[in-house]
Amino acid sequence: MSEDPLELNRIANKRYSELLIEGFRLFGRHFVTIIVPISFFYILSILIRVVLLANANWDLILLEATVAPLASLDPSTLTESQLYAMLSYILATWAIDTLNYIIGALFTTLGLCSVAIYLYRNYFGEKISLREAMKGAFNRKILMVLLILGLFIPLGNLMLVIPAIVIFGFYIFSIYTYQLDNQGGSIKEAKMLSKGAFWKIIGTFLVSVLIMSIANTLYQIIIDTLVPVSYSTYVSWYNPSNRRFDMIFIYSLMSNAVSILLEPLFICLLTPLFIQLKTRRRLGYGHHKEYNNQRIYLPPTQPEYVEKGIFCPYCGQHMDFKLKYCPSCGESMEFLTK
Repeated sequence: MSEDPLELNRIANKRYSELLIEGFRLFGRHFVTIIVPISFFYILSILIRVVLLANANWDLILLEATVAPLASLDPSTLTESQLYAMLSYILATWAIDTLNYIIGALFTTLGLCSVAIYLYRNYFGEKISLREAMKGAFNRKILMVLLILGLFIPLGNLMLVIPAIVIFGFYIFSIYTYQLDNQGGSIKEAKMLSKGAFWKIIGTFLVSVLIMSIANTLYQIIIDTLVPVSYSTYVSWYNPSNRRFDMIFIYSLMSNAVSILLEPLFICLLTPLFIQLKTRRRLGYGHHKEYNNQRIYLPPTQPEYVEKGIFCPYCGQHMDFKLKYCPSCGESMEFLTK
């Protein structure tokens, strides 16, 4: 992060719209570089889902053929076996969707983690290669990030979506903090940074989702017109007697082409917001104490100066340069003079 106080204050005071614009610029400048690891993990997730869930999808197809005629019948006339078949179909659909979501979330998180620090450092103009930036991405601390973003969010999505939104909003910054924090408090740091910015995080996500949805809808219309695949053909690929893993994979890859290409957009939009919130925390924004809408300051004491920076006279926190508020205790530093 920059050490220039003027630059830090400029970043801290940017409007949300400016952050989004910078995110789109990041996407344009670094797309060719970051699409490689992100698309690798996305395609790998497709391959794993095709292989692992092929039998489950075939069983679901057979169940669907059984329960489809039952949809037009009066529920009171259904037999016990027919009700059991419908329940089995619902549970099988739920299980396959959940496994698809978990596998996708895990590999999406890996992709985001692999480029997070590259974008973070390049935002400040640092000349760093993707390979160098990725060196710190795959360590033990990534397991907690995968647990939260790759498992808890999909499971939270099953509980009326709201838990998943909360987890996402509070902990999405962990894809950066676990690589930047050396003291083991990366998850706590991610949550602290998100305070007061929850809806900006959700808004950033919705912007990327909206763009992807529009692009994907247009793409699906084109692809269905140019390369139509009938349902019977698609089902035949899953038939165990003549299973075509290659065709299932190619069709899945073709269907997700736009999603793969636009997958880096979200983290590009998120990076400027993360940097602003981290900068504001470093500068002590929002950490002053208030009582009845009045700021309360303790009587100032003479600060202890060191060769570089100062120590807070209240809590001892070291600062490289004078800040408006102490980033540790929140006390005003405006009285400090050299």
